[in-house]
Amino acid sequence: ENRQVLIKHVRGLRGRIGELEREVAELERTIQGLPYDVHPSASSSGGVPPPPRRFSFLANAAAGGVALPLAIGAMHPLDTVRTRMQAALHKEPNFQQALHSLGGWRGFARGIVPSIVWASPQGAIRLGCYESCKAAITDSPYGPGPGALAVSVSAAIGDLCSSFVKVPRELITQRMQTGQYTSGSEAFRSIVREDGVRGLLRGYTSTCFRDAPFMVLLFLSYEQFKTWKIRLTFAHQGPGQVLSPWSDTETVLWAGVSGAIAGLLTTPFDVIKTQVMTASGRTMRVGEALRAIGPYGLFTGAGPRSVWWFCVCSIFFTSFERLRIAAEGAGA
Repeated sequence: ENRQVLIKHVRGLRGRIGELEREVAELERTIQGLPYDVHPSASSSGGVPPPPRRFSFLANAAAGGVALPLAIGAMHPLDTVRTRMQAALHKEPNFQQALHSLGGWRGFARGIVPSIVWASPQGAIRLGCYESCKAAITDSPYGPGPGALAVSVSAAIGDLCSSFVKVPRELITQRMQTGQYTSGSEAFRSIVREDGVRGLLRGYTSTCFRDAPFMVLLFLSYEQFKTWKIRLTFAHQGPGQVLSPWSDTETVLWAGVSGAIAGLLTTPFDVIKTQVMTASGRTMRVGEALRAIGPYGLFTGAGPRSVWWFCVCSIFFTSFERLRIAAEGAGA
């Protein structure tokens, strides 16, 4: 008899736990995408979570178009060092030698102007498409709903849509960083003259191989950190504080960690892409680049790349989250 009572009690507890898990999952879905701006009705709706706020395509695009060039421009010097290390590979394999090869402070700024100019449409297209796709997949009655699959598919689509701007930007910038050209206009004219307009997409395949997994890892980890924040707040401060906004410090930290993880794990793809893009006088295939790099060269520049992405994502996501609220408020 006692055994039956205990079994019934355990079943009741399991049912309550299941209900709590469903409530937490619903709260997590409500919070996704809302690290800053909380609905004013959140505290006056009788405990019912408000619907997630949705930002328009234009608001996301405007914020991305400002935040990405800001972040990339601020961290351009470190990117130049990383590019020198990966392009030289076996000749300049360490950070110190790459620093000395730049020949002074002016060397750090090589390629900064075209990088910033091209980064604006890249950021606008990427974030506008990412957020719109995520909203469409989440809301679709035939889709998987909110979660990792929606984030992964949206991140890949956003990156693919922006790649036709991103690849020419990186090609021109990296050739200037390695000293092949002195200006963006010179690089553009020379590439088109030698290889035609298709030459601007040199390294497209290797760039997509690098950036598709990178963007998936980046946005998955960033969204996961939001989920963990909700769970920790629920556990330690109670459900009344779950809708409290992220602070700038939290965004800087977790966005940076997400970028560093994604940057480190995709370094081999980045080394291959840099070799393909900076090869002068001929077209280098991915297989040829792999043979030239060798197994020990696949993580060349992993340290600077991880630090660079930590800083870029910290600046980018903090700016993006604030800017899209301002853009939406301005009627973008």
